[in-house]
Amino acid sequence: HLACRNSWWATMSKGSKKKPGPAPKSEQRAKAEPVPGGEATSKAEQQSAAELEACFMKALEKRMGGLEMTEDNVRKVLLAMSPEEQRALAEEGEALKRELLQNEEHADEAKKFRAEVNKNAEARGLPTEADGEHLTKGVLAFLNAEGDEASGPVPTLRLLLMLASSPYLAKLALADAAAGGQTGEAPPGRARAEPADIDALEQALAGLEVDGFAPDQRAGRPPFVRRNLTLLCGHLHRERLPESLVLRDSTKRAQGAAAGRASKLSEMLFRYALQNRWVKPALAATEVQALLTNGLWDGSEAAKRRMAERMAEAGLKLPRLKMAVSATDARPGRKVTVKAEVYRTHVYSEEEAAALEVGGESAAAHAVDKAAEERAAQGQVRAEAGAAPSEAGPQEGWWVVGEAIRENGDVPVEAAARHNALVGFAPLTAPLTLPTMTCEFSFDAPETPGEYKVMVHCRSTGCVGVDVRKKVTFKVLPAIFVKRPATAATAKAPAEEAEEEAREREPREEQPPPLEAEAPPPLIAAA
Repeated sequence: HLACRNSWWATMSKGSKKKPGPAPKSEQRAKAEPVPGGEATSKAEQQSAAELEACFMKALEKRMGGLEMTEDNVRKVLLAMSPEEQRALAEEGEALKRELLQNEEHADEAKKFRAEVNKNAEARGLPTEADGEHLTKGVLAFLNAEGDEASGPVPTLRLLLMLASSPYLAKLALADAAAGGQTGEAPPGRARAEPADIDALEQALAGLEVDGFAPDQRAGRPPFVRRNLTLLCGHLHRERLPESLVLRDSTKRAQGAAAGRASKLSEMLFRYALQNRWVKPALAATEVQALLTNGLWDGSEAAKRRMAERMAEAGLKLPRLKMAVSATDARPGRKVTVKAEVYRTHVYSEEEAAALEVGGESAAAHAVDKAAEERAAQGQVRAEAGAAPSEAGPQEGWWVVGEAIRENGDVPVEAAARHNALVGFAPLTAPLTLPTMTCEFSFDAPETPGEYKVMVHCRSTGCVGVDVRKKVTFKVLPAIFVKRPATAATAKAPAEEAEEEAREREPREEQPPPLEAEAPPPLIAAA
């Protein structure tokens, strides 16, 4: 049973165990649900590990179709399941997985599970737990840093350096040496970044004044980080590079491999950020994913124009969104619900969508399908949203992220509390003909009455320059205290009651309302 269960987890986890950072939160699936905290323990969580395992194994046996419960058979059955069947089975096993991973009584089984997941990921060329630890370390270094850089968004260069220095990409540099040595040519058809190409590409990027390639920035950079960062930035700036720069085919293949792995790692970082309520890293991860997917250098107007030109060449419309956001008021500790309505002003008519479907072999249809597949692979938007795959054509995928805004940034606080908190998230999907997308998320209201603000972001991981955001305000109302009838134990003497009534009648000095800057923060990120 242990081997079959671990086989299921390893197959379903895609090799990316989500290891939480400090102050770990309850594991979240990427769908519309509140940030952990304050919820009552579910019935499943109150069951013992043995009871949870029995329920899961019973569900698994139903899907085996009479086959013997062996590790190989379980793998084959899981891989043959539809996404809906995999999702249903994953939900049945989620409580068991959480119990075994978080309860120290099952430390040995959790260790075996992690070893199985990492082994499976290694064999399939996917990130492992070591990459998760590397990303967590990099994020915490940013969140705990001092100075102006830490007060703004995560710089793109900083995130690219985190990706370039990861174990996942370091393996590519080691493969370079194995492919042909430091001086020999790479065998035909193999991916290898030739040293001469790396030198030339680095000089070209320095000539374009790309951040990270000034002489003082390059000094002391480890060789494998230099290789990976140069390839990644060369991929992002490929349309700005001089035409005289011609890379060898083996270097182009190595560059494609580095960009592909970096995209997977940025998706992994996005999941970590959602789990740990790191709003800045989450937003930075979606931006880098979009840049890597399209090979564009930044979110400047020139890059946005190039994005629009590419989509027009493929017969597609550049996404244009408008968003309306509302939030409910709540009492302290109660749920605040934020609802977002996203309007697709670029909606396709039935005729336009039909034309794309008819031209199945056309460049437009191929581009749409490829973009939809890339978004699904990076964000798994459809599966996480619980929507069945569309047979009518491709879908657009988006992420909605709620950011609680701190208004009292002047108040001295510890480093970990300086940043805004991620209070909720939800995926959105839409066929090309759908004009409006709707989602909502909830979180616990702060304990102090007052007015609070949340910035709601709608982000794309597959398109550059199309993100929108909207600020919404909600109020935390004063708590309601219910006066209970006095009992014999709590009844007061007549003299005490008279004295208390006299104090209540005494005039009191009215206090001015607090300034907005003095309001307490909505929620503090626990980095």
